[in-house]
Amino acid sequence: MREKPRRLQLPEKLRWNHNAWYRRWLLRQLPSRAGSALDVGCGLGELARQIRADEVTAIDASARMIERASATSAGVRWIHGDVLTHDLGRYDVVTAEASLHHLPLRVGLTRLAELVGPGGRLVVVGLYRTATRADRAMELVTLPANALVGLVKALGGGEEPHDPEMPVVMHAPTLNEIRAAAAEIVPGARIRRHLFWRYSMVWHAPEVH
Repeated sequence: MREKPRRLQLPEKLRWNHNAWYRRWLLRQLPSRAGSALDVGCGLGELARQIRADEVTAIDASARMIERASATSAGVRWIHGDVLTHDLGRYDVVTAEASLHHLPLRVGLTRLAELVGPGGRLVVVGLYRTATRADRAMELVTLPANALVGLVKALGGGEEPHDPEMPVVMHAPTLNEIRAAAAEIVPGARIRRHLFWRYSMVWHAPEVH
């Protein structure tokens, strides 16, 4: 089901990068140091370059994104491929920043969970589709806050909201759908609703005894 366009759009000069807003939060959910990490749907690689791990791998389905990301850092293993089918290992940390909604929810979440090694951690920050009264109530706070942050950033020189070459998917699952899928696939995952149409999911994979 395609998401209906939001009725209220900020003027271009007031739009800003919601993903970057939550990147510091995402990084704080990761261990201080990991042996291996995988960033799924890495885009231009901003998150992958900041992950603290001995070995960082980043994968994206867009050849152009990987081409541009790989030109910025040799410290990350950049892969052009489909995370659902590419031959990947298992990692201490798997991250997905605004990328899970590019995949079928249950198939994508199952694959992300498979990529997490025993005792490892999955951290997702994603988009959800407004569908319930609670969602609409949240927008009473989100819409003015979105405009206020955009105004502050514009006064400080502005911010590029979205790279024009970045693929965009105009649909997302509802928060209820996300919670239902997580309960089956990654039981015990901590899911939180955030401002700016985002949610987070943190899951610790069971240890093997």
